[in-house]
Amino acid sequence: MSKVSAQHEKARGRGASFVRTASPRAAGRPPLAAAVLLAIAAGASAQTTDPVFAGWRWAPPAVGSRPAGMGGAFVAIADSVKSAVVNPAGLTLVPVSEIGLSSGRPWLAAGFGRPRIRVAGYVARTDEARVELAEVSPGTRGSLDSSVFEAGLAAGVELHPRVRVGASLAWARLRLEGQRLATGDEGQEAVAATVDGEDGRVHATAGLLLILVGANARALPSLRLGVSYQPGFDWSAQMNVTSAAAADTIEIRRPSLIAFGLAWRASDRWSLLAQGDVIRYGEVVDALERNVGDAAAGFSLANAVEPRLGAEFAAPLWCGCGIVRLRGGLHYRSPGTLLYEGVDPLAAQAFAPRSWRTVATLGASFFAEYFGNALRLDLDSRNVFDGPELSFGIAWRF
Repeated sequence: MSKVSAQHEKARGRGASFVRTASPRAAGRPPLAAAVLLAIAAGASAQTTDPVFAGWRWAPPAVGSRPAGMGGAFVAIADSVKSAVVNPAGLTLVPVSEIGLSSGRPWLAAGFGRPRIRVAGYVARTDEARVELAEVSPGTRGSLDSSVFEAGLAAGVELHPRVRVGASLAWARLRLEGQRLATGDEGQEAVAATVDGEDGRVHATAGLLLILVGANARALPSLRLGVSYQPGFDWSAQMNVTSAAAADTIEIRRPSLIAFGLAWRASDRWSLLAQGDVIRYGEVVDALERNVGDAAAGFSLANAVEPRLGAEFAAPLWCGCGIVRLRGGLHYRSPGTLLYEGVDPLAAQAFAPRSWRTVATLGASFFAEYFGNALRLDLDSRNVFDGPELSFGIAWRF
């Protein structure tokens, strides 16, 4: 995209849907810059080289409820049915059958099995977002509405008291809908492009748990190492640029994720967690180059390692009727958006550098056990300062 007017003619790429609403003051501004931007965008059938795509975050979605309260550092503790997504090997840590559900991003899962092998199934809305583009030229703005629904099956196997493995297979569906508007020469809004799609893909997750300290997973003190790998994959959607004869098929990449974590339990009361997520953002740029060729020049998105820290404290209630768990966490999150460092000023303004952010999380649970059955109620905030992005959860073990 370094020479936009020429190279956008070649563009074929991946996409997302955007809704534009021009500001009331746009009609009173000189229309030349907006008209130029409209012409550029209309000639570009590759959404990834269009300024409206600048706000899209490529990072894989996070799991809500209890993991959210720990800053997402769950790959090594992995002791509930939510491990079906995060680290399937953790299913072997669930001592009995479990059914769990949560709000926020709705989630429902159930796990069953025998002591050394357990299976689980789940359905969830793993992501839902609206991305808005800041105004990069008079009368040109945009937004994207997207959601991801996922359903999968997972299994965990205890190969040895210190070694557990697991895998899951899931179907993930992405929905996109939107349009981009721009102000023309006469101050009139015009539809520059529309994007819509509903596409599903099958993807897999592999997990490993190693008991480094302690005779087994339930011994105290204990130290566990968790590893999870989720290969990347592509969704497709349809993008229709106003000046084009027909809509183009575009692709959206979810990059590969490799997570490493440690969970230290010094006692029944304290659990300390550390995790690093390796997100292969470079796959996004590689796919962009395959799709749009020379129009990808100047774009970059470096691989990132996102650290997560979490802690959970448990204490019995004075009444003897249950246990309260308090938790908190930090997630140092990368921008996850494309960066443009070429010569085109409009692209440089839209795909400008963004900063890493420190996200703080908090959560609490009430856990009670009666007649061989156990009930846990969760309340968590995924983002304490900018959210709160609350989620409520319930887990029943029997």
